[in-house]
Amino acid sequence: MTETESPPSSRYLIDREYAERRIAEFWDQRATGASRRILCGATLAFADLGYHGASTREIANRSGMSPAAVYIHFDSKQDLFHRIAIEGHRLSTGSFSEPARQGADPVTQLRLGIASFASFNAEWNLLSRSIEYEIRLHRGPEFADVWALRRGIDEHVLEILRAGVAEGSFRIADLDWAKITLLSTCIDVARWYRHGSSRTPLSIGFQYADLAMTLVGAQ
Repeated sequence: MTETESPPSSRYLIDREYAERRIAEFWDQRATGASRRILCGATLAFADLGYHGASTREIANRSGMSPAAVYIHFDSKQDLFHRIAIEGHRLSTGSFSEPARQGADPVTQLRLGIASFASFNAEWNLLSRSIEYEIRLHRGPEFADVWALRRGIDEHVLEILRAGVAEGSFRIADLDWAKITLLSTCIDVARWYRHGSSRTPLSIGFQYADLAMTLVGAQ
């Protein structure tokens, strides 16, 4: 640290320690051995530096391995990012759809889905940052499975909104705009949320569910 640099704040350190631990736990359930170490290091590198900023050498350094070792387990940086993106999106999209399916009516479905999705983006802030913003750079056929998951959550939200409008529970002039606003607002939680703050992921979920009700004009 140079004389002009300020030491990291205690809140930053708490957030970083917790978020990195969650990344390790995420990959503990999905990979083993050297592949797991590489996936952990790459997830952190993509979250901090973006896809283009995270070189293979940087990923290897964060994994405690050599650049050559990365290519033993993954064909390319794109292949590595795809693995992170597909596993992350399975968890991310499921965090909305699975709770939403438990609701008996559109209002309850939207409240449950948004509460869980906003909480997910707080709890898993580093994972979310590594996939949600960088995936827009990858629209080729090799990422079709990831985009299918993203379209699935879009369609699920629209289905709930249409049902709510049809039964008079929601007042929405533009369904597509409402869908984009709801999902993008929840995703943005990952950008600003810090673990160790006064707001917990659960409390954020409740607050965003209330916000969603206001946005759709819930009756």
